[in-house]
Amino acid sequence: MKIRGDVVRLYRNVHSWVGIMAGLFLFIAFYAGGMTMFELPLGNWASRTATLPAPVPADRLSELVQKAETADPSMIANHTVVLHPDETSPSSLMWVVSSDRDHGPARTVYAGLAADGTLVTQTRTPSQVGYFLNILHQRIGLPLNREYGRLIMGIVALLYAVALVSGTIVLLPSLVRNLFAVRLTENLRRMWLDFHTLLGVCSLPFHIVMAATAAGFAFHQPIIALEKTLFLPAVSAHPPQKNHSHQGDRPQALLEPLAIVDAFRKQVPELEPDTLAYSSRGGKLSLHVTVQDAAQISRRPDGGYGEVNPYTGRLISTDFLPNHQKPAFQALTLIYALHFGTYGGWLIRWGYAVLGFGGAFLFYSGNQLWISSRRRRDRSAGLTEDSFGTRCLSALTTGCMIGCISGVSAVLAAAPFLPEGGHYQAAEALFYAVFFICLTVAACWGGTRSLRPLLTAAGVLTLLIPLTDMTRSLTSGEVTSLAASVDGVALVYGVVLIVLALRKSPHRGTEIRIPVTS
Repeated sequence: MKIRGDVVRLYRNVHSWVGIMAGLFLFIAFYAGGMTMFELPLGNWASRTATLPAPVPADRLSELVQKAETADPSMIANHTVVLHPDETSPSSLMWVVSSDRDHGPARTVYAGLAADGTLVTQTRTPSQVGYFLNILHQRIGLPLNREYGRLIMGIVALLYAVALVSGTIVLLPSLVRNLFAVRLTENLRRMWLDFHTLLGVCSLPFHIVMAATAAGFAFHQPIIALEKTLFLPAVSAHPPQKNHSHQGDRPQALLEPLAIVDAFRKQVPELEPDTLAYSSRGGKLSLHVTVQDAAQISRRPDGGYGEVNPYTGRLISTDFLPNHQKPAFQALTLIYALHFGTYGGWLIRWGYAVLGFGGAFLFYSGNQLWISSRRRRDRSAGLTEDSFGTRCLSALTTGCMIGCISGVSAVLAAAPFLPEGGHYQAAEALFYAVFFICLTVAACWGGTRSLRPLLTAAGVLTLLIPLTDMTRSLTSGEVTSLAASVDGVALVYGVVLIVLALRKSPHRGTEIRIPVTS
């Protein structure tokens, strides 16, 4: 395919400048976003500070709920019955006693039954480390509130889309010739450019989806208004069941959990209930029966759900129930699922994580290519030192990107010692303290000079993750497969960072390349 040279140069400049403007933010979004694929496991790993009440058999769930209601009557308005307890939801019954909409997991009571049948409870706040990483990726690293953070994220997502389009146009004339021609030569810039091109083209569909859906989430308020306008008539076509919690002066009794499960299975035999989430809405009790099925597409990471009448067991709404949605809601669910990877089980989540970390590497390599190009231009112009713009971008690239790696590692390393695995405010304060220290060091020493010490610090902080976790395991005597997995990945990644920091650079002034993995 032939494109005029002046057109290619124009789009190359657009790609470079737009990529530079968005790359620093996108690195943080993709690095933290890759980790959000494991938000629930990471939260459970960080929360491993005490033993929760043991799960109870299914036939004793009603007894558990009754005894919990006797101990705390308010729990009935907001409680969750877990039908298949696991490491993520280790207790059969839980309810929230206090919540903070902007700061994730709320203070929660976990309940079980002792051997003699007495109620056993424990109150704690699940670790908010995983939730913090999710919010960090949503706000592209900016310490702003939800509203302003998402607005800027939407603008960055639009710039991101422009960079994708312009980069593709630049590559088209030489696509077949250069796509898989990774030249392992002494010309590091050429090799770096080849890897950048190959990674960008191979992951282009993923990046298009991320850019489009991120922009949609950023401007979700008008989208929600449009959704209500277009789709609520379709929703109203479902005749809602009267969910009266009272008949005269006598309250109607809730169905027992197993009765709800049996009724749901009869109506939706192909889906297996996972949890029964009760909540109070307008003085009436509502029930969401959540399902987890890797073969289905869900709108939320914790699965899809159907709304059920808690007094009759009748299915009221299937708007968010996988494979039972109207076409309009199914299309919206697909958009959410494509962004969050809520389909295909753990294989897809691992794939999204790899693509996320690869995207972070893509943005780092793009900034380094621009820096290398500007240095060549400065030398051609007779300058013996980097220009002001080159020095600024070099310091920002090193400080922001390694600061992000160091900050995330510091939060995970400190989690075993933070109360309840780390509250949101503690994780946020620690991350930004480490991040701004790295940024200050890079600004004072320059991007090239500060690279080795900052990369070494990132490696050391990453190696502290398995060290602190093993200390906690030895103290508590509790070792899980999840802990072994997290510690193993952190150990390998920390060693790689240390090796790269200590290796001898082949050329003076050449930036060390940072691998971005989990």
